[in-house]
Amino acid sequence: MSSILNRCLHTLPWNQPIELPEHHQWKHVNQHALLEWRIKARPYNTIVANGMFWFMMAAALGACYLMFFKNDNSPLIEKLGWSAIFLSVFFLALHGTTHQKTKFAYRLTETGIEVCEWKAPGKGWIVALKWLTVIAAIAILFVVALDPSAFWIALAGPGGMGLLYLTMANSEKFQELHTSHHTYEYQWSEFKKITLDRSKSIICLESPWLSPHSNEYVDWPFYIFSDKRNFEKHATFIRGRLKELPLKEERVSVLQF
Repeated sequence: MSSILNRCLHTLPWNQPIELPEHHQWKHVNQHALLEWRIKARPYNTIVANGMFWFMMAAALGACYLMFFKNDNSPLIEKLGWSAIFLSVFFLALHGTTHQKTKFAYRLTETGIEVCEWKAPGKGWIVALKWLTVIAAIAILFVVALDPSAFWIALAGPGGMGLLYLTMANSEKFQELHTSHHTYEYQWSEFKKITLDRSKSIICLESPWLSPHSNEYVDWPFYIFSDKRNFEKHATFIRGRLKELPLKEERVSVLQF
């Protein structure tokens, strides 16, 4: 029975092994990999994303109350049913927006580090967000007709959903992440500083980067994402390769999306 359950669990999308993109090829494939792993991570400021998530959920709860409870004489079970459907779809669409994950594959050799990053092409959640925005906008017309004073409060839910949809659907970066993969290579000798963030399981290595704007070299972070189970192993290995570099342990704010 347990083996059947395990097989069923392994078929779930989030339990599938991470496969490298088609046609991907490591640059130093002839070198032996000393350490390699693949992981899904959120390569952006998660504090801001989480704050947006909870704010929009609060707005959705307010909009749900106005649409289904304030001026509606329907039976309670019907109100609860529609509310559950609305909030469930909204939650899935919003969570897909603010909690997107990128896939990373790391390969560490004697020469340095190679990393491939890519995003799965699934966009089902953005389609759900689009239609939920349309449905919510229609529902809001009835709310405003019944109680014009609730216009600004009711607008927060559908308005926020519409803004999220337009932002993500028209984002060049979003489209790029869903259609391509990127491979980067770093030599061990390039790095100048190490920062460890144990709470987020992030290893940040800084190296000089020539800014095209100022034409000067600046310290540019390279984020290596790990997990709590393997963080010590990954950090110890990298630290062993860069023993001479200064080491700090502090919270890391991921700058790029």
